[in-house]
Amino acid sequence: MYAALRTPDFHVQALSLQQPALRKLPVALLDGEPPLETVFATNKQARALGIQTAMSRLQAESFTAAAVVHRAPEYEDTALEILHTTACFFSPRIEAVATQPGTYVLDIQGMSSLFGDSAQLANKLRQRIMAAGFLANVAVSQNFHAAVCLARGRAGVSIVPSGDEVRALGPLPLQVLELEPEQEETFSSWGISHCAELAALPETDLIARMGQSGKRLRSLARGEWQHLMTPLETSFESELVERVELDHPVEMLEPLLFLLARMIDQLLSRVLSHSHAIASLQVTLKLDAEFHTHQRVVRPALPLQDARTLLKLLQLDLEAHPPGAAIVALELHAQSAKPHRAQHGLFLPQAPEPGRLEVLLARLRKLLGDERVGSPELLDQNRPDAFRMARFSPPSPMLKEEQPAFPPAALRVCRPPQAIGVALNGASPAQVFWNGQRYIVAELAGPWRLSGQWWSESNWSREEWDVSLTGGNTGQICRIARDPRSNCWYMQGTYD
Repeated sequence: MYAALRTPDFHVQALSLQQPALRKLPVALLDGEPPLETVFATNKQARALGIQTAMSRLQAESFTAAAVVHRAPEYEDTALEILHTTACFFSPRIEAVATQPGTYVLDIQGMSSLFGDSAQLANKLRQRIMAAGFLANVAVSQNFHAAVCLARGRAGVSIVPSGDEVRALGPLPLQVLELEPEQEETFSSWGISHCAELAALPETDLIARMGQSGKRLRSLARGEWQHLMTPLETSFESELVERVELDHPVEMLEPLLFLLARMIDQLLSRVLSHSHAIASLQVTLKLDAEFHTHQRVVRPALPLQDARTLLKLLQLDLEAHPPGAAIVALELHAQSAKPHRAQHGLFLPQAPEPGRLEVLLARLRKLLGDERVGSPELLDQNRPDAFRMARFSPPSPMLKEEQPAFPPAALRVCRPPQAIGVALNGASPAQVFWNGQRYIVAELAGPWRLSGQWWSESNWSREEWDVSLTGGNTGQICRIARDPRSNCWYMQGTYD
């Protein structure tokens, strides 16, 4: 069973909803750029005066009793949102008729336990729409297109019993079928003006003269044309937005935390209803300056379901990157994801708790800067030490591999490199002066000559040596290097 909801003269009604003074006046809506505006839509009173669509602005203004105003697309969007929201109370499956703005078809199969039979549901739907400020027609039929045609051709509520579509559609004019101008001219020459007359024509002869379009129009007039319903599906992500406008500009962050906490709770409740978690939060602060906003994004390494942790992450990020002016409005947009699942150990967890780890990382970023906290990631360059700090992402827990009997040596790099003094024996280093001490080079290997990026201003070159140093009671294995351009020696790192 389908219930078709139609708001006659939708564009005029959308404007009248915002300007009630136009409800009882003949109204003609203009569209286009001046001075070429034409009449885009009219209401019943304007058509009674003789105003027609496609008239010029001067022709429409010649009717002094009519109100000639410009079209307002933003009002139409608001009206469509009201109609769609109201229809959602009566059915989860709704399709908008693209060729007829303001027309929706509801699948009401199984809704009788909530709203009564078809007649009761149709009357309740029309009453709810009229309470919202619209005049509406509602028609119920087992055929999708029959319900749409009846809602377009009959005022009020129309209920068609099963199998009675031909009789119900018969008195309606052919205009309810949305004919093309050529088709309308053809039927007018044949003397056919109502659906009953079209439904009585032989199908074979009609196809021979008009092709498959004739078969479709005859089936529509008989209420037999089938339709595969494609319901509107609202995006879940589009609902994860909270907005608040402040009465007075706020300069301090602390008063906003109460609003942010409430907004996060509301977003998290919607996310949890889909068994998801919050993967990122984007906060947009509208500042007390013309067209200025401050936007920050918080992305935990793992999706979180803890409101207190998310609020703390937002607080630390805004403290590290404060806005430059007073705040007059704020918007919070969340992105959902499936929660992280990990198998912990029997007695001890294999990784830190995600919420506490994120707060720790946020505190470190606030103290040290974003570019100094994260996981090192090698760059695709010839420079051996080229890397960047990527966002930290906890690795998946893995089984412990068997450690080798002799683990490989690791080079602990000095960043930045430390300047040292070197005494040469020929071309090889013999002594190293480092941290105020003198070391003897017991063994050495090298040099390894490296260079790169010779085509740019950031070109580099160096000679590297691995040396075993002895001095006093200590000994170390180090890597030292020389810059040939400046003839400067520095400590590159030590081996563990």
